[in-house]
Amino acid sequence: METMNREADHTIKGFVYQFNKTLEELLNSDDGTNVKVEGIVEDIDVISSDTIKAIQCKYHETKKTFNISDISKPLLQMLAHFSENKDKNIQYILYAHFPNEPVGKKTINKADIENILETKNQKYISNYISKIMPPNDSDIEVLISKERKSKDDLKRIKDYYSTKTDLTLSIDIEGFLKPKKFKFIIGKSFQNLVEDIKKLLKENSSFTQQDIEDLFYPNAIQIIADKSIEQDESNRNVEKKDFIFQLEKTKKVAISRWTKELLSYQKLLKTRRTQLSDNLKQNHRLRYFIYDTDYIDKFEDEIVNFIIDYLNKYHFKIKLHSKTPIFCFKTPKLDLLSNIESRLYSKGISVTTGYKGNTFFEKDFLREPKRIIKDDWFEFRLRMSKLGTEPINAINNKKCDDLFLIGNINNEQLDFQDINIERVEVSNFKELKYLLSITNNIG
Repeated sequence: METMNREADHTIKGFVYQFNKTLEELLNSDDGTNVKVEGIVEDIDVISSDTIKAIQCKYHETKKTFNISDISKPLLQMLAHFSENKDKNIQYILYAHFPNEPVGKKTINKADIENILETKNQKYISNYISKIMPPNDSDIEVLISKERKSKDDLKRIKDYYSTKTDLTLSIDIEGFLKPKKFKFIIGKSFQNLVEDIKKLLKENSSFTQQDIEDLFYPNAIQIIADKSIEQDESNRNVEKKDFIFQLEKTKKVAISRWTKELLSYQKLLKTRRTQLSDNLKQNHRLRYFIYDTDYIDKFEDEIVNFIIDYLNKYHFKIKLHSKTPIFCFKTPKLDLLSNIESRLYSKGISVTTGYKGNTFFEKDFLREPKRIIKDDWFEFRLRMSKLGTEPINAINNKKCDDLFLIGNINNEQLDFQDINIERVEVSNFKELKYLLSITNNIG
């Protein structure tokens, strides 16, 4: 499990490195140049009036030594694309960080490419070699054209290429390796790239250095990350002046799995906590929380204690705390709600779910609890539901002051008009408690 977690951490950091490189290209671009995040060609497409600069970005933080095999896949991807787009003015750039390699251009020669073309990897042969060196067998062509290939299909394709010696390359290797067509650049360290981007943000805006550190740089990363997952290709386009304008309008620091990888994450949490504190200090505010249960570590183990801690901080004063919060859970588990409800009841916390039997009653869900002030008694202190059409309708019909979206919540049915939206993509309750000022430390 630890190995899997480390691999996941490296993968996320690799994406953040790519987002940083995208930012560098964007901030260095001329006016009118379009940068496409997750481009048609590569990770980053820089599109000017007469050329496309297609950049693949790789981050090999743990590689002690460089081997040509480390870049075989991106090189094969570029060669395969080149084989089908020889008439287009595209410059392919492989930007890869290896900790023990000097930063700057690195030479790849014809022998290196020929070595990579000898790959024994079945998927590489099927996906890339077949385009770079097309087969002259109709049966193999049919196998290659299949959208989904079985293990037997891949083996037959590999066996074909291992025995054929008369196939012709569809590309000119030496032509591809010309500087105007291809560059291999050893990338900067993560930290150096970040520092250079902060300088570029300063040069391209009126932001103060402190605001760049605390707000604009992490938000810049988040904007690029958000664009990278847009399904509509046109929404992944960005120009520098539009990007700076969008950045200027964003006043809440982004806390997400992407900004967590930044060097200043602890500082970002502190800044976000301060931003949230003003509204949290107010007694008479109606707050709703929607949680993505799969996003938060140990959710089922820790949710009950978190709810109790939240209520004891923000909803315990019989006279002052008059707005009953809603906790809503995005979960595939059918029994999660009833499980949490029974565990809370055993701790002396009563909730309402709006259900009578199997039917949800919105009026009952949204009604205010009875209170006996002299006994300091609430009928219930929390409304609680699973995320679904009926609870969402209730949330939309009784507008809150603050809607907290915890994790990956993107539900088109939610009505965000005239309410304060707080997106908090933290992956554990320790950080969430800190951000909500339930605790004063993260550890």
